[in-house]
Amino acid sequence: MSMRNGKLCRLSTMMTVAFALGGTLFSTASLADDDRLRGLIPPIEAKQPFKIGVTVVHVQDDFWKGIAYGIADEAERSNVEVLPVYVAGGYGNVKEQFGQLDTLNSLGADVIVLGPSAYSGFSPALKRLKDTGKTVVAAGIPVDSPNVDFGVAQSDGDIGRAQADAICTDAGPNAVTALAIPGPAGAEWARLRLAAFADQIKAKCPNVTIVEGAPTSSTSIESGLAVASDMLLKHPEITYIETPVNTLGMGAVQAARQAGRRDVKVLASGLIREELPMIERGDMLAVGSEPGILMGRLIVQYAIRKKEGLPMDGLTSAASAYPEFMVPVTLITKQNSASYPFDLYEFVPKDWSINSIK
Repeated sequence: MSMRNGKLCRLSTMMTVAFALGGTLFSTASLADDDRLRGLIPPIEAKQPFKIGVTVVHVQDDFWKGIAYGIADEAERSNVEVLPVYVAGGYGNVKEQFGQLDTLNSLGADVIVLGPSAYSGFSPALKRLKDTGKTVVAAGIPVDSPNVDFGVAQSDGDIGRAQADAICTDAGPNAVTALAIPGPAGAEWARLRLAAFADQIKAKCPNVTIVEGAPTSSTSIESGLAVASDMLLKHPEITYIETPVNTLGMGAVQAARQAGRRDVKVLASGLIREELPMIERGDMLAVGSEPGILMGRLIVQYAIRKKEGLPMDGLTSAASAYPEFMVPVTLITKQNSASYPFDLYEFVPKDWSINSIK
């Protein structure tokens, strides 16, 4: 999930959290070609080529751009043709995506991938696609519809629990206070992350007191700055700030620095290059990886398996009305940030754009 919107806008059986505050998770020197799938499933090529069409909510960050890039690059490796990728332009633009789904259908897409601009409202449109024999895939975040063959995403609950584990480990037995910034009202992914975070803190480290900030007006840096600044004034005992997404986290870091609070440590989810110095300085204790490139590759690999009637190992149906592959969560910290292969899973090549597919 990644930056969901705002100015920068925005992994067993597969519910395990790969959590580490120390040590090396990956070594870029040892990465082979097959590591592009992180060893989660073996790569295969399509015996019969097919067309895959994609519409995503936006491509203004490395999460959604990464999904598009991962689909395009994996398709090229796997005997699959990618149609032009369509972009809704922002969250809430469901009418635009309805039209894009229809266009992809008319262009002869065999598999249609939806990175939804909203959680609800897509079921009738997806049913029409299913009725014409299309394979429908939910990408990155869930969609409220049974008319989906499978999805590739992450567990929002796992992200929240991993953030709680990071604070529990860092705080030890000390009595500390953590501010939880809930994100925008009505954002289901943010609500799930906060609920899981709070439950995990209560279960694992009751010495941590949670104070909850007001819902933000958006997921922008400015919204994170405003809520964190206000709460640091009201509760000077705060030493941790949990946020559901990177932009709010970056705003919280800015608020702590403006208040002269070098003791405050921020947690977020979704990586962008601008966060790396914050992690290295220790301003950000941990950031959840949301590997869009890996998700895009997995979408192509599972689409091949679906089209050819092969086993869909690793999918679970615990959280949605359709089976999903839940990519494990890795927390990026000061201890592992230098060795994590961002360019393999997170950050698209700087010279790549969505137009490269077209």
